[in-house]
Amino acid sequence: MTDFTLKAYHKYLDAILSSSLNVITLGEYFKNRPTESFCIIRHDVDRKPMHALRMAELEYKMNIHASYFFRTRKHTFKPGIIRQIFECGHEIGYHYENVSDTHGDLDKALFDFKNQLNKLRHFVPVSTICMHGRPFSPYDNRRLWQNSTNKRLLSSELGIAGDVYLDIDYTTIRYISDTGRNWHQSRSNIRDRVVSDYQPDFSGYDDLVKFFRTAKSHPIIFLTHPERWSHNWGDWLIQWSKDYVINFAKALVNLKSNILSN
Repeated sequence: MTDFTLKAYHKYLDAILSSSLNVITLGEYFKNRPTESFCIIRHDVDRKPMHALRMAELEYKMNIHASYFFRTRKHTFKPGIIRQIFECGHEIGYHYENVSDTHGDLDKALFDFKNQLNKLRHFVPVSTICMHGRPFSPYDNRRLWQNSTNKRLLSSELGIAGDVYLDIDYTTIRYISDTGRNWHQSRSNIRDRVVSDYQPDFSGYDDLVKFFRTAKSHPIIFLTHPERWSHNWGDWLIQWSKDYVINFAKALVNLKSNILSN
């Protein structure tokens, strides 16, 4: 099976369902804080929103509810598609990058965050947020909430139930991410990392399917970036080429960082 195709993603969903894992959204997690095993399917929609819609429609047919985090960039913010995904029963969250957009000015970043959140809420309800990593930006967007006053505003004024990176204890969670177009948590990865007792690395498709099929006793968060999951060979090859170039650039960034820190 060729990975990073809709066909492969369908097989992953089949494996998750066969394990009898309780599939929930992040909003449901923040509301109920389950302690038993569960699986959260999270999608960060960085580009190509039509890819996200194809995944959402597949999940809808399989009676699966997932969490989709949208940037508000022109090429990603497509209200019609966002509304269609919401109407499939999925959760919509805000994929924020305001600190990067304002070059580290936290006051401007908070103002921009509120404006962009309202822009998204004009079309769908939003109660969960997740930073966009922006690997080539010097700014970590989570810095916006290092200020305790700003952090309190999220729930008290802005109605946010939780931040994916800041409000989840990942200690016992198997966090599985396709960042870098592979299933190794530290390869080609700059900011999409969590602190966990488990580092679930997989060699490829067969290894990951086997894990999902036998995972009913584990809490899992399964992250994908829809732009990476193709429905035809032409698109697959184009995206593979882009990921290859981006991963090379990330490797240079990591190398520079390691040299400077030593």
